[in-house]
Amino acid sequence: MISSEVREQVRARVDLAELIAHYIPLRRAGTSLIARCPFHDEKTASFHVSRDKGLFHCFGCKASGDVFDFYQRIEGVSFPEAIKALAEKAGVEVTEEARDPQKIAEERRAKELSERLFSACELACQFFEQSLLDAERSELAREAIEARGVTMETAKAFRLGYAPGEWSALAEFFRAHSVSPADAEIAGLLLARNTGGMYDRFRHRLMFPVFDRQGRVVAFSGRVLPVTEDMAEGIVPENAGKYINSPETPVYKKSDLLYGLQVARHAMVKSADAILVEGNFDVVTMHQHGFTNTVCPLGTAFTDQQARLLRRFAETVTILFDADDAGRKAVRQSHTGCVKAGLVARVTTLPRERAKDPDELLRTPGGAEFLKDSIASAKSLVEWLIDDAAANAGDTVPERVASLRAAASAIGEVKDGLERAAYVEHAARAFMFNDRAIVEQAVREAQTRAVSEAKSGTPFVEASAKSSELSKRDEPFRKAAHNHDASGGAPVAASSADLVSRATADAIDAFLRNPTLLATDLVDDVVVLVSPAFAQPLLHAAREQWNTRGALDGAALLSLAPNDRARAWLGERLVDSIEPDPIREASAKQAVSDCVRRLRDLIGREKARKLRIESARAEAAGDRDRAAALQREAISLVGERHPKGAPNNTKRSVG
Repeated sequence: MISSEVREQVRARVDLAELIAHYIPLRRAGTSLIARCPFHDEKTASFHVSRDKGLFHCFGCKASGDVFDFYQRIEGVSFPEAIKALAEKAGVEVTEEARDPQKIAEERRAKELSERLFSACELACQFFEQSLLDAERSELAREAIEARGVTMETAKAFRLGYAPGEWSALAEFFRAHSVSPADAEIAGLLLARNTGGMYDRFRHRLMFPVFDRQGRVVAFSGRVLPVTEDMAEGIVPENAGKYINSPETPVYKKSDLLYGLQVARHAMVKSADAILVEGNFDVVTMHQHGFTNTVCPLGTAFTDQQARLLRRFAETVTILFDADDAGRKAVRQSHTGCVKAGLVARVTTLPRERAKDPDELLRTPGGAEFLKDSIASAKSLVEWLIDDAAANAGDTVPERVASLRAAASAIGEVKDGLERAAYVEHAARAFMFNDRAIVEQAVREAQTRAVSEAKSGTPFVEASAKSSELSKRDEPFRKAAHNHDASGGAPVAASSADLVSRATADAIDAFLRNPTLLATDLVDDVVVLVSPAFAQPLLHAAREQWNTRGALDGAALLSLAPNDRARAWLGERLVDSIEPDPIREASAKQAVSDCVRRLRDLIGREKARKLRIESARAEAAGDRDRAAALQREAISLVGERHPKGAPNNTKRSVG
C-alpha cells in the first residue's frame, strides 16, 4: 500500500489543470477553468477545474475528483497504477507502508506471474509472425490474407501470424526458450494432455493477437483455415468453430479491451470519431481500405467498459455490425454503454443483397465508396432503435404499444428537448400512431421508471442499523429541490426524512459556498442536529481546514463521501470557486439559521410522533397516567417549536 505521505506529495506536485490540459483544451471563465467534458458528450462546456482546490467537476455527468480520479478515468487504470504513473511524472519516489508480509508476498507473486504471462504471449506472437513469413509453411494463411486484399504491410501492423498445423509446434518453441509449460497453460496458449505433457491450443489458424491498453500482447484469436489431405488427423477437429479465442487470464479480460485499438487510436483521436465493426477481419480489411479508425469488441457484445475505453479516444462512434439477427441484437445492446460513456452513436447497416459484412463489401467493386457514403449518412442510434422496434412490431395496437415501450426509454434519455421532440414525432410515424401523445406518454413512463431506479441508490444513506430515526438526515439530496415528478407535473409530498435531508443539505451547501461561516458558532448549532455518519465529520473537517489554513482541502473533503452520488454533490459545491461577498455571506448566514430552525422543528416533530405512538401503546395497556404524560410531552415539544401566534412554515412543503 502506497503511503499517505507519497499520495500527498504527488497531489501537491502535480498541477491538476496542467495534467488535464494534456488531454483537453481548457479556457478561463471567472475563477474557474472550463472545457467540454472528456467523459461524456456535450455541446457546451460544463467541465470545471478549480486549480486552487485541486478538484474537477462536471455539471453534466457529475464526474468529480482530484488529480488521481482524473487520471484513473481518462487512462482507465486503477488507483495504484495512477499514483505510480503520476509519481513518476512528478519525480516522487514511491514507497509503500509496512503491510502484512503475506499480502506483500502474494502481490509480488501475482505481479511476477503477470510479467511471465506477458512474456509468454509476446514470445508466442513472435513465433506466429515468423511462421507466417515462412511461405511454404503458411501458404493457406497467406492466401486467406491475400484473398481479402490485405497487404503484408497491413498484416505486419496488426502483427498477424500463423499457428502451424502441428500438435506441438508452439510447445516445442516454448521449451527451446525456457518458457514454463504451466505459465503457457495459464496464458491460454497450451493445453494439458490426458496422458501427460502439453500441446498447442491454436493449430492451423490465422492468428490475430490482442493487445492491452499498454500495447502488450495478452491474448489471441485464431481463425480456421482449410484442411489439407496431408494434415494429421484431429489437428483441426471436424466441429471446429470459425474462431478459437484465448480464455480469460490474469492479464486478459475480453470485456475491457477492443481489437485493433493499438493501431486505430491515433486516427480516432485525430478525427474524434470511431467505427465499430463486428469481426477481426472486418477491422483489418477496413484499415486496409483507409478506414483507420476502426475497432471491434472481443466477442458479440459491446460492453460498458469498452464504451468507456472508446470514449477516451473518440466523441462519436458509427456502429457497423452485420445485418443479421445477431448483429441487430448487438446494436440494441450497445445503446446503454454508449449513453453511460457519453458516446454519440450512429448506426449504418449494409443491404443484405450487397454484402453480409464490411469485409465482403470492401472486396466488391465500388465497395469502399459505398461504405463511405453509408457511414456519412448513418442514422443516430436512437432513430435506428425506433425504426428497428417499429419494423418488428406486430399489427395489433397492444403489440405496437409493447414495441414502442422498448424505444421509449431511448427517446427519454435524450437530454435536448428539441431533439427529443423530433424523435417523438418520428416514432409516431414509424409506429403508425396518428396521435403523438401516445408516444409522449410512453416516454414519460420510461422517464419515471428511470428516475425511480436512480433513486434506489440514494447518496448519504446510513448503513448502520444502530442509527436513530434521525439517521436519514444524512440522506441529503435524494429528491430534487421541489420534488417534481418525472413528467413535470405538480410537486409530490415530501416525507419527514426528505425534509430533514433537504435542511441538512441546505446548511452544508451554505457552509461550503461561504466558508467564512465555518469560523462561526453556527457550525456547532448544525453539528448537534445532523448524523455522525457523514454530515458531522464533513463539517468538523471543513471547519478544521478553514481555521488552520484559511482554505478548504477539496480532495480531503471529497474523500469523506460514501458513494458516487455524494461525491458528485460535494464536487459541485467544492469546485465552484467564488470571491468573498459580504452581502451573499450575510444571506447565507440567515439561510443556515433557518436550516437550524427547520431541523430542530423536524426533529421535535419526529420525537413527538414517537411519543404519541408510545402513548397509544400505554393507553392500550391500561397505563393511563403514563399515556397522559407522554401526550403532554409530545404536545410541549410541538408547542415549543411553534408558540402561540408564531407561523408554522414546516407543513408539507419543501424548502
